[in-house]
Amino acid sequence: QAEAPPGATFSRLKSAIASCGVDHSDVAFYFVHWLTDLAGAEPTPLAGAEKFVCKFPQAVLTRLIQSIPVVQKLAYTPATKLMHDYLLQSWPAEALGRPMPRDTHAIALMRLVVQAQEIEYQKP
Repeated sequence: QAEAPPGATFSRLKSAIASCGVDHSDVAFYFVHWLTDLAGAEPTPLAGAEKFVCKFPQAVLTRLIQSIPVVQKLAYTPATKLMHDYLLQSWPAEALGRPMPRDTHAIALMRLVVQAQEIEYQKP
């Protein structure tokens, strides 16, 4: 969610990917597997994915699913570039009514907006 710098966020996963020679499609599969594991953390066989429907913020789930195509690039992309790509993808220009920042404070502003997660909290 962009709270930590790229190295702290991705270093362990990047190291595991490099040491095992993991393909980018395997990284995507890992995240989808983790997502299904999270969904089944509180089993409710007759109620389906109740945890996601009733207990998980929709904005967080959406952001997580939308991040998979970016994060799978970790297999062949430096962590700093990956974080930058994620921030660019995550900038809600239409919802905020303002273009992506391009000044010296752009990265800090984009990280704060991404951390807010829900559009009503991202508006200035």
